[in-house]
Amino acid sequence: MVRLCPFIRCLFLLAITGPGISAGFAFDEVKQNAQPALVKTASIVYKQQPRRSLTVYYPDNWKASDKRSALVIFRCRIPEQREHFRKLGMVIIKPQLAGVNSGKLPGLSLKEINQLPKPREQVEDTKSVIRYIRNNAAQLGVDPKRIVATGTSGGGDLALQAAINTSFEDRNDDHRVSPRPNALVLYCPAFDGIDIWFVKMEVFLNETKARAPAFLPYLLKFIKNKTDEYAMPVDHRANLIQRAAKLGKEQNIDASETKNFQEILKLFNQRDWQLLHPARDALKMSASRILTKEPLPPTLIMFGDRDHLYKHQRAFVTKAKAQGQKFELKIFKGAGHSFMMQPAFMGPSTSEAETFLRKQGFLP
Repeated sequence: MVRLCPFIRCLFLLAITGPGISAGFAFDEVKQNAQPALVKTASIVYKQQPRRSLTVYYPDNWKASDKRSALVIFRCRIPEQREHFRKLGMVIIKPQLAGVNSGKLPGLSLKEINQLPKPREQVEDTKSVIRYIRNNAAQLGVDPKRIVATGTSGGGDLALQAAINTSFEDRNDDHRVSPRPNALVLYCPAFDGIDIWFVKMEVFLNETKARAPAFLPYLLKFIKNKTDEYAMPVDHRANLIQRAAKLGKEQNIDASETKNFQEILKLFNQRDWQLLHPARDALKMSASRILTKEPLPPTLIMFGDRDHLYKHQRAFVTKAKAQGQKFELKIFKGAGHSFMMQPAFMGPSTSEAETFLRKQGFLP
């Protein structure tokens, strides 16, 4: 593969005036092409506090005076699809969001976890970036009325949150500007995270009553409150399991019952998502719960019938239809989570998205 030497590559750098903006040409590796494509990109700060940036991938022959459709991609790395729509003339925008759930939570103290960014901050960022694009459409060469939000899994849910969430706002945003995308393309969205990640109190209590009743008087050593809808652990689940062993010995609880209770405690997520994400926030981000009868923007939802989130995806679809919401739905037979990255489904899912965007007037 041919590479430009640093000096020659520097000759391609393009200076764009304005605070917080750096731009240039970058190699964008695309699997379909034998040669790398030279793509004009820019890095722009869209929020100063906390500092957040976005990357813009400009279509060929782009001019600032253009009024292109924009495709904003949340938490999704699919360079093939990104390049496909860039070549069709869209301005592609990849924003940085609050860094949530790095996978290191079990190795952190509860105090450290409390200091981490929370999922609600990602919702705030999605709205901030849509507002930024709309406010700066003239500089970006974008039509402020043709902003499409997309994403995979949690990113798909965040794209939807930008359209329907009314609970979380960055107080520094210009709230006169709408954060609502003009269209949504949602790949295997992780709707209703509270039902995915959290443990219902009813399930936790019933399991304990049936399999480890001797631990019922001591539940507040393991969860915060027995009256809430969802059980919230007071520590990492590994620590709770150790605590159960110690308590079982101290209270002379039968070893088999202690073992049962330790198995019940494994209901709590390995990454301690519940410790990072307060249930009160999760309820305000649950798509099925916050969805109203206000019509969604033109929306395409795609997922596979072998997705581990299939039950939750179907539940959202059923609830949305019951409320009279209109959207396009494509369920791929035999497809699992992140199906659009698999060779068998990459082409068909991209074609579905392209057909949808053409029909809605976002592509020529």
